Amino acid sequence: MEPFLYEGNAIAASVIGTPEEIKALSYDEAKAFHAETHRPERARLVVVGDVTERDLARAMSEAGFPDLDAKREAIVPPPFTLAAPDTRTFRYPDLTKATRMTWRKVVALPEPVDFDLLETQTTLLRDILETNLPGGLAGPLRFDAFIAKGFSVTLGPIDERHIELIFEAEPDKGISFAALQAAFETALASSAKGIPAETFDRVRDRFASYWPDWSDAEETGRWMADYTLDRVSTLREPLTQRQLRRLDGRIEAADIDTILSAIAGPGRTAVAFIGKDQTP
Repeated sequence: MEPFLYEGNAIAASVIGTPEEIKALSYDEAKAFHAETHRPERARLVVVGDVTERDLARAMSEAGFPDLDAKREAIVPPPFTLAAPDTRTFRYPDLTKATRMTWRKVVALPEPVDFDLLETQTTLLRDILETNLPGGLAGPLRFDAFIAKGFSVTLGPIDERHIELIFEAEPDKGISFAALQAAFETALASSAKGIPAETFDRVRDRFASYWPDWSDAEETGRWMADYTLDRVSTLREPLTQRQLRRLDGRIEAADIDTILSAIAGPGRTAVAFIGKDQTP
């Protein structure tokens, strides 16, 4: 699905490769590829825990890691450009696989948004969509019409301008893939008309658990470590605690509706039907 969704971008390529591609490499070719792509001067080192700078310097020296003060190559996220709007369906009728539908869509926002703020906004929107509250998907898909036995929503930024929604669901008894897809897209279109204020306020109140207890040093340290590793893995500079604590106050209902409106608009959509179709 990803080569289609991310067409024309670096992330469309698999970083793992197929067994056939790997076997096609000679030993010397594999060594040369590794030497080109695994260079310490392009690494970013994250240190977590009660470690002194002296101990760190000694360990780095013993490992032959480049000096922290050395001039380093600038590393930035690769640019992302959304290909022309299109939809593609993939079918994997393998009866040994659990029956499920995966629906993914990549869209562009009308304006770029700070990456950390956008991730916070999309996480809150994901929580809203997973609820049984008005504007959420659980009512129309599970509790009202019994279309899906269960589902999950993943939503997040690709960069400051592009986001991806991933919806995965298991159809309820006697529900075909076509019926599940139609019901989901109808429910999503309804949500995109605007999240009711009461729903936003209720989920917004619960969202406090997204952040650590900033008064608890140990909990905050664990949270910041995970956050920092995540940001480094996306080739972005982590924010400080002070900057992060300001993000919560910048979440507005209008911004959530803007994101939903973008999701309902043009984009790249890939739908996968996996396992046996329960077509009546």
